[in-house]
Amino acid sequence: MKGLSYRGNRICFGRYALQALEPAWITPRQIEAGRRAMTRNARRGGKIWVRIFPDKPLTIKSAETRMGSGKGSSHYWVAVVKPDNSGARKLMCIRIIGVSNRRYARIGDVIVAVVKKAKPSKHLERSEVIRAVIVRTCKELKRDNGLIIRYDDNAAVIIDEKGNPKGTRVFGAIARELKQNFTKILSLAPEVL
Repeated sequence: MKGLSYRGNRICFGRYALQALEPAWITPRQIEAGRRAMTRNARRGGKIWVRIFPDKPLTIKSAETRMGSGKGSSHYWVAVVKPDNSGARKLMCIRIIGVSNRRYARIGDVIVAVVKKAKPSKHLERSEVIRAVIVRTCKELKRDNGLIIRYDDNAAVIIDEKGNPKGTRVFGAIARELKQNFTKILSLAPEVL
């Protein structure tokens, strides 16, 4: 399955949401299992909206049936979900822009990187040289008030020449240090720490 989602990819109700990273068909059983797990975890503390509905019929012919005589009966229904991002999966940093002798990039640094791994059928291709801004690092970030923030992974957002993100979605929490230069990325983020 190919393509990107153009509708229903923003949070309309509440503060948190689940996002699709890859295109898939979700069955009613999977939707119900996810709803049950969320209600069990939230207990009586929150409200949950399920905004996908299985509206695509899936037909299956029974085994050992002769060829012909139509497509087969409607077996079950599925909901189609699609991701919405620029398509790069893994980047390799070439150099940090605006710094002469620093070896490692920090949060908020703009880097020149090469795409090592990309999703097929996207705008970006493998070994393409791009600009990106660092949004998360495993190395801890110390703030002036003494707070230390450490993330589980390193992450960057691909940007164009003007500093606007190429993708329309940003996954995961982002530090508020990006507020000075990259307000557009901050507005796309689901959580700002």
